[in-house]
Amino acid sequence: MEIQAPETNDGSTLGMSYVLREEAQLSQVWSTQDRAEHERNTQKILTQIGSLGRSLDRMRSRVDTIWERFVTLTLERILSEQIREFLDEIDTEIQGLSQQSVEADCEIDRLRAHLREGRRMLEDKIALLETLAHRTSTQNHINMMLARIEGLEAYLLGKKDVTPEAYDLHYKRHTTAPSDLLYLRIRLLTTRIATIAANRSKQLGDFSADLAGLLGDAERLKADLATLLIRIECMSELSRYWLAYLDIASERS
Repeated sequence: MEIQAPETNDGSTLGMSYVLREEAQLSQVWSTQDRAEHERNTQKILTQIGSLGRSLDRMRSRVDTIWERFVTLTLERILSEQIREFLDEIDTEIQGLSQQSVEADCEIDRLRAHLREGRRMLEDKIALLETLAHRTSTQNHINMMLARIEGLEAYLLGKKDVTPEAYDLHYKRHTTAPSDLLYLRIRLLTTRIATIAANRSKQLGDFSADLAGLLGDAERLKADLATLLIRIECMSELSRYWLAYLDIASERS
């Protein structure tokens, strides 16, 4: 939450403590270490997605091979009375694929959860930065500083051809140069903080968008895996059907 700057009657801040608190808050929200950690995590996620993609490709190749054997050799093994041994071999391979698919599914779920948590953390930081960056949405601070500079110049040089507002500020209120300089310094510092916060907020927004893209990749991996699971389950069901058929046939014989 933003800390409101205390002000005196002439609009100047009471001290530099407010600026120091805002600078500390800015550094706490997003530091160099935070960015380095984010980049490491993003690279790790990219590596993980690539590894999962290759793993699914290998699984798909195995499923295609098993399915091809299943649909082309089942009838042949029935006629040669080797169907039970054949189905046992198929079942062993299916069990191995099932275990591998469960592990991949868990890894994808962990990856999705990690990406969602990463986006949530970035959104929280963006919200904090926006409280510091609010000054960039208005020209109020700049106008106030320009008026102070105009009045200060008139006061130091003895000019009289200035706006009534500047004259009232520096003559009727007896504002001194040191207080004006302190005011300008603090306004410039807080405006700089606001600009940095706005730039960091945009940067974090881009990072969040990147994570959203990676989350989309993870969702596609999840969908691809679901397709493989359906095919694996289909072969498993067919295998159980044939084994049940063999048991019934052996009882009748």
